[in-house]
Amino acid sequence: MTTHRPTTLLDRFGALRGLLTISDEDFHAFIGSYGELFVGSPENTKADYDAGIPPQGYDQGSSHELQALYKVIHLLCTLGSVEKMYMPPVIDTERSVLQNQILFERIVADDLHLQPRQKVLDLGCGCGAIAEHIAELTGATPHGINLDASQIDKAHRNPNLPAANFTVGDFNQPLPYDDASFDAVYAIQPLTYLRNHAFTFAEVFRVLKPGGRFVMNDVAALDAYDRNDERHRTLIQHTRELTVFGGFWYYRYWEDAYRDAGFELISSVGRSAVEMIEKEVALFSRYEAVFKALAKVRVIPKKTDALLQRLNQNSHSYIEAERAELLTLNWHCVGQKPEP
Repeated sequence: MTTHRPTTLLDRFGALRGLLTISDEDFHAFIGSYGELFVGSPENTKADYDAGIPPQGYDQGSSHELQALYKVIHLLCTLGSVEKMYMPPVIDTERSVLQNQILFERIVADDLHLQPRQKVLDLGCGCGAIAEHIAELTGATPHGINLDASQIDKAHRNPNLPAANFTVGDFNQPLPYDDASFDAVYAIQPLTYLRNHAFTFAEVFRVLKPGGRFVMNDVAALDAYDRNDERHRTLIQHTRELTVFGGFWYYRYWEDAYRDAGFELISSVGRSAVEMIEKEVALFSRYEAVFKALAKVRVIPKKTDALLQRLNQNSHSYIEAERAELLTLNWHCVGQKPEP
C-alpha cells in the first residue's frame, strides 16, 4: 500500500504566504501573461484532421510569459487541490480531487511497465510530486525537467527525490539525455505547449530504450467541437484560460504523433474530469468570497484577491464544455518503442 501523501495543510499555508507577499513585478507579469499566451492560440479540429491539415504548434511554449504564468499559478493551484498542476480524470466520484490523482497515478504506473531501479523521465515534472509517487509505486529512479525554475527548486527541497535528477529544461529543445537513456517517459498535461509535435515525440523516442513506454495524458478536442459555433469557441476559450492550456488539437493528432515517431500505439482513450472540476470550482469559489471580504477591509492585499479572481474567472464554462463533450483534459495514450 502506497504511503504517498497529497498536498498538506503546511503546503497550503506556504502557498498562501507566497500569494500574500507576491511582488508587484510578478503580479503584473502573471496578469499580463493571459493576454500574451491565450489570445489566438492554435487549434485543429476534427474537420481539420479529416481535411489532412497538419497540427499548428504552440509557438509560445518556451516563452518568458509562460514561465511568469507558472511561477504564480503553481501557488494558486497548491492553495487548492492541484499542487501537481493537473486535474485528474474521474476514477471514483465519492473521493476527493487529491484521492483521484492518487488513483490515476496508479493507472499511469501500471501503463509504464517499470521495474525497480529502472529510469523514468517526467516531462514537465512541476515540483516532482507526481514523480515521487510514480517512483514509490514502481521502485524506479525518477528524473524530470520543467520550464519553471521555482518548481524545480521545490523538487530539490523534497528529501524523497534525487535532486540531481531534476533540472530546468524545455521539451521544445533537444532533450539533454543520451540515446536510449530511459526505460519509460510520461507527461501529465504539459504537452499543449508543444511547438512541434513531430520534434518532441521524436526526442522522446530517441531517449527511450527499445521496449520502453511513453505515456501521455493531456487536453484534446473531441468530435462535437465546432470552431464555427460561437458558443463552442467561447466555452473553449474560457476553459483554456481556466486550465491554462496552449494548443488545442483533435485527439487523433496525438495518436498520429505517436505513430509518426515510430511508436506502437497500445491504447488511446479519453476520460472525463467534470466531477473533479466541480469540486475544485466549489472550493475556489469559497476562497474567492473570503479573499474578497478580506481585501475589502485591507486585511490582505487587493492584488492577492485579483489573482484568485483571474484564475477562477468563467470557471463554469469548463463544466459546460466537458458535459457537451467538446473537449477532455485527459486524453490518455500509451505507446511503446519497438524492440529491434
